[in-house]
Amino acid sequence: MTGDDARDRSPTGSETVCSLCGVGCRLEPGDPPRARGVAGPANPNGRLCQKGVRAFESPENRLERPLVRRGGELTPVSWATAYDRVVESFREILASGGPDALAFLGAPHSTNEENYLLQKLARILGTNNVDNRSRLCHVSTARALSERVGWPATTNSLSSLPDADVIVVAGANPAERQPIAFNSFIRPAVNDGTTLVHVDPAGNRTTRLADIHVKPRPGTDALLFDLLSARIHADERGVDRTFVDERTSGYEGFAASLGDIASDETLLAAGVEETSVERVADLIADANRVAGLVGTGIEGSPGDANASAALLNLLLLTGNVGRSGTGLYILRGLANEQGATDAGCVPDKLPGHQPVTDSAARARVAAEWGTTPPSDPGTHAKDMLTSFGDGIRGALAVGENPAISKRDPDWVRQQLDALDTLVVVDVMSNETTQHADVVLPAMTGAEKEGTVTNLERRVQRLQQVQTPPERARSDFEILSDIGARVTDRPDEFDYASVADVFDELSRVAPTHVGMSYDEIGREGSQWPVDCGDVLYRDEFETADSRARFGSAQPLISPGSDDGFWLVTGGRMSEFHDDASSGDPTLRINPTDARELGVDPGATVDVSSDGTAVRTRVQLDDGIRCGAVYLPANVADPLLRHGATTVSVALPSAERDRPERRNGDESAGAERCGK
Repeated sequence: MTGDDARDRSPTGSETVCSLCGVGCRLEPGDPPRARGVAGPANPNGRLCQKGVRAFESPENRLERPLVRRGGELTPVSWATAYDRVVESFREILASGGPDALAFLGAPHSTNEENYLLQKLARILGTNNVDNRSRLCHVSTARALSERVGWPATTNSLSSLPDADVIVVAGANPAERQPIAFNSFIRPAVNDGTTLVHVDPAGNRTTRLADIHVKPRPGTDALLFDLLSARIHADERGVDRTFVDERTSGYEGFAASLGDIASDETLLAAGVEETSVERVADLIADANRVAGLVGTGIEGSPGDANASAALLNLLLLTGNVGRSGTGLYILRGLANEQGATDAGCVPDKLPGHQPVTDSAARARVAAEWGTTPPSDPGTHAKDMLTSFGDGIRGALAVGENPAISKRDPDWVRQQLDALDTLVVVDVMSNETTQHADVVLPAMTGAEKEGTVTNLERRVQRLQQVQTPPERARSDFEILSDIGARVTDRPDEFDYASVADVFDELSRVAPTHVGMSYDEIGREGSQWPVDCGDVLYRDEFETADSRARFGSAQPLISPGSDDGFWLVTGGRMSEFHDDASSGDPTLRINPTDARELGVDPGATVDVSSDGTAVRTRVQLDDGIRCGAVYLPANVADPLLRHGATTVSVALPSAERDRPERRNGDESAGAERCGK
């Protein structure tokens, strides 16, 4: 593909997959610009959420022509000119700094084929410096699943949830973040008798349906799950000894570690009532099938604690893996979070989650590519940004916006400007394109073909249902063009269609063996193809085919009583984030608000280490004492500076009012059960 050749841009299909979250609802164009739901595996009733209805709306600041920076300004140019600039710059960097002087950033908005091409481009050039943000979103959960049972992915289909007797949702709000999945599978299950347990320090829409809401201190979910395992293990009533003996290893060590738990001390650290632990433990012990659903809220526990690993121990202890209505679900947020990592767009794994250090895995890839990928793991995205302008001198960002990293914004801008060359492929102008040397206009998911993988490992085909801007191209086209020009293996990027790329992925990735682009039906296909909707029915994907127990998690000190723990919501996408739908207020427990002398609706400053945001107060007894909740878009300045605890106070002018000074303030009072 060369120059600005004309192409047939007319739509090729009538329906496609929603690109705004990881559920994978099917939809089609309705009354412009709205979308209309079409029944599919993830939305069996053909419904869409409010965001899904808007899935076909054109994003603001749409990019429509290639841009190259000249004299400090981004100037429209032809595709040929833009490509020439990319090739010249990257070749100069390769010649002077070697392959590891380049960085490649993919994204969960791009298709499987596009993420595969990006990592292939990086590795044929000789570097494993390739990453995407979805690797970080659920890193602890993915690690626990990968190390203990096999694949870093959800174990069961959404359709198996109604078979559960108990559903435990931890650190997630699927009623708001994955509403169609929630209303199609979880709500009907609860209405039919399934018990819903919600573990989260902040109540939300999911809590409204829950039978039990457990509010541990932020970051102590692992302690709660260990307490549950300890209670169940102590009376043995809920332990599935047959499953443990025949299908697991490491049980004795796990049992010994549970014996070391000092119940009172752990209860205090977790900040939960003993009666709540006993009630949930009894429910799980008496249940035949228990499913665990986790979100990003349980990631990032302090120290070495891994809440997902603790929950997985609990599920293994009770025999709740490998059957319908059981298992561990990763509630992924963005459209192709699972697929981006499946495709190998990570620094330490090849396609199909094969370690780059595995010589057999590298040989498998070399047999397809004709060249062997490097064996040393590459640099993670966070460290890449730190190395910009130093070890890393050029970067290609495809559908990614590193300028909004949760770090000091001035420092991030400085790092981006330190690069010799920054190439950005995106749908719209954003904070990162402002620093780019080359900007290439891309298509949205509704404007192209390819595949995406939803949160239950279901690979589905996109169909083009909208006409893109005349000069926009898909990431597939752009990466094929760049690969053919900048590498010495142009034949390796000569694809007739995305089908060829997917079929190559299926030959390289063990997860996708046996899958064919042309054979992916309207319902999609889950990987691995021979496992159906439930992984690990007969054996686990480990060396000895057994699941591995870990140990009880380390005890976490409650820490200081200074400040409030900050709990935040997540974003759905750059196009439709929670700025438009979330309540931009600070949610705080009424007792905490009373002790601070803060009234409902009052304006307050929420601050940490000199960074502050101003918002209004909403009283909510669903928030545990000692914690406050802010939507992610409001909390962003605090998160960028690494805040985990915050201070809450009235603005100085309000605090100095005479009636405030003479009133009944509770400054310094002991907070409720913090």
